[in-house]
Amino acid sequence: MDVAAFIVHDAAQALDHAHKATDLHGKPLHIVHRDVSPQNILLSFEGDVKLTDFGIAKAASKATITDKGALRGKLLYMSPEQAWGKPMDRRSDIFSLGIVLWEMVTTQRLYRGENDLATLQLIIHRPPRPPSEVRPDCPAELERIVLRALAPDPAGRYATAEELVTDLDE
Repeated sequence: MDVAAFIVHDAAQALDHAHKATDLHGKPLHIVHRDVSPQNILLSFEGDVKLTDFGIAKAASKATITDKGALRGKLLYMSPEQAWGKPMDRRSDIFSLGIVLWEMVTTQRLYRGENDLATLQLIIHRPPRPPSEVRPDCPAELERIVLRALAPDPAGRYATAEELVTDLDE
């Protein structure tokens, strides 16, 4: 669980950097990765954590130009708003990273239906189980962090990846 927290901590730092990116004039780009998943979190032999594959990331200024309402990203790691095809902000990435943390802590999948539609329905309608139901040895504070990252309503999640980093530091 310590390693899981370390990996997510560093991935959240990378997300925070992307979320705070600005253009040459200092105007925020409001980048949303939209594909945070285990496949896009790499570990170096030295223990560095890298968040990769910003191929479907969108800056808010570009979001209305292409694929309005299209589902992009890995189904098992989508936020409820992404699964609905609704507008997303950085809190959607935090939800996806919360799924990664939940799965590393429990060593199980959080959402998996019999087919893609069933999986989407689970993401949209089923609140996440507390990790301690699967791993009774999960520390209460880590569980609190996981469940806050996985709040179904974006307003209940961490507002920034930096807030998630701070809680994991503590």
